Amino acid sequence: MSGTVNTAVEMANLALAHLKEAPIRDFDFSSVASRWFRNHYGAHRDSYLAMHDWDFAIALAWLPEEAERPSFRWSRQYRKPADCLRIPLQSENGEAHGALIPFEVVGQKILTDRAPPFPLRYIRRVVREVDFSPLFVSGFALFLAAGCAHAITGKNSRAEALRVAAREAFEHAGTVDARQGTPLPMIDLDIITDR
Repeated sequence: MSGTVNTAVEMANLALAHLKEAPIRDFDFSSVASRWFRNHYGAHRDSYLAMHDWDFAIALAWLPEEAERPSFRWSRQYRKPADCLRIPLQSENGEAHGALIPFEVVGQKILTDRAPPFPLRYIRRVVREVDFSPLFVSGFALFLAAGCAHAITGKNSRAEALRVAAREAFEHAGTVDARQGTPLPMIDLDIITDR
């Protein structure tokens, strides 16, 4: 993976460049910007990662069944990995054209009738900025800038303009990222096909 930033501070400084603000040296208490990033960077990173099936954030795991059974509705349960941010559609053995596996996420458990082990494809927390893809970095910088714009600049109009730019960058990055590999099958929702 060829990231375009090496640290969280470099990532934050890309966001600050969109605000035309001075860069920071650390996530400390030396400025409004450094305090904002100290308190909000991790949550914004995780939110942006969870918004799309980023290739660099996808992880695969075989989950063992837990001894405890769900109270009702499902016959088996599995524990989500500690670094799991989101679980997209699941297919048999993670195959692009495999049958979909019905499941439900309840807290830190995955409830299903699927026999063990459970083939989980999930979006994981990525904490090393060097692992971020270039398109993710570009969109995430705008997302961060939009998130901190009002707190740092006090300008609502700048925050709104950055939200629009961040949304456009996310759509572009997501489209390009989704073109890699074999896509998972589209599902026909009954509500749509019955019309």
